[in-house]
Amino acid sequence: MVGARTCLAAATSAALVLPSCSRPGTASAPEAGVDAPPPFAAPSPETPTAPLPTGSSHDLVTPAPAGEARRSTVARLDGDALLRAQLGILRDHFGGDTKGPFEQQRVGLAGGRTAILLSRAEDRDPIVLVVDRDQLLWSKVRPVAGILPPVRHLALAPHPDGGVVVFGWVGGLHTVAARMWADDSNPFGDFELFEPDGCDALSAAYAAGLGWFVACASRTGTRAQRMKEDCTPAWGHNGVPVGTASVGPATLVFDTSSTLVLVQRAAAAGGDRLLAFRYDASAHDLWDAPVDLRTAARAAGGERVEASRVRDGVVRVESPRHGPGAGPLAVEVDSSGQVRPASP
Repeated sequence: MVGARTCLAAATSAALVLPSCSRPGTASAPEAGVDAPPPFAAPSPETPTAPLPTGSSHDLVTPAPAGEARRSTVARLDGDALLRAQLGILRDHFGGDTKGPFEQQRVGLAGGRTAILLSRAEDRDPIVLVVDRDQLLWSKVRPVAGILPPVRHLALAPHPDGGVVVFGWVGGLHTVAARMWADDSNPFGDFELFEPDGCDALSAAYAAGLGWFVACASRTGTRAQRMKEDCTPAWGHNGVPVGTASVGPATLVFDTSSTLVLVQRAAAAGGDRLLAFRYDASAHDLWDAPVDLRTAARAAGGERVEASRVRDGVVRVESPRHGPGAGPLAVEVDSSGQVRPASP
């Protein structure tokens, strides 16, 4: 995409290749996913693509929104309007079964397109779709093919040129990896980000100019890496410590254009507590201590805490409440660490 920031794939980071390594510029078919068309070649019938709409401009595009992909559980494929328009390819992929549950991640791309990562529980049978309204532009029916299985805790994110990134935990290599596709569906490259001690849950968020912030939570602690938009890691080989020890996922929100709030559930006497941390682009703590959001609610399994930016420097956090008293527990935390009940 003309004028867009892109990774200097051939000159910067080595691609994740299993069982060996090579440069993204020379990625073989297994590296890119066997259903992905090789660079500069015609797409295979297995990977539906469509040309850009007539009159579209690559020079004037809306950047991808900052933050994480929106996650949801889908009971039936035909019960979701956007997925219902793609029932043909989804039935083929899932063996004709439209009944879930399916785990869905959905994220906005540059230019107003939408990327969807859909899978069964525990990241089984993942598929990536890129759509423009209800029109399927392209798909990847085996998005992690060629990577040493299992690849767990998949997380979807936008690429700045309008393409797509999927992050995952490669347990056999003890590595967090990223696979990228350009906006035309061609493989962009595979990248090793960092090697945390463990990964029970993975979160990834993107912001234009900063790149991708990726966090792996585990019982022994949470570690993170920032991959810059040229696809080079900002921090060390093992990432940096952030947040707290937790088997639940971290929730990532860019509260300003250069700072990020991480919200995480931590075990405590009398019930789980939600803690908030704030970091700059160098992973420096911006608060003297974690902020206790004063909400106590136990999660069901790996349930994620919902958080979003209300306005510059203010984040709204909602935690599901199970048992007596329906409805979420909602608070707002500002850039100074002050907590108050969330406005309606």
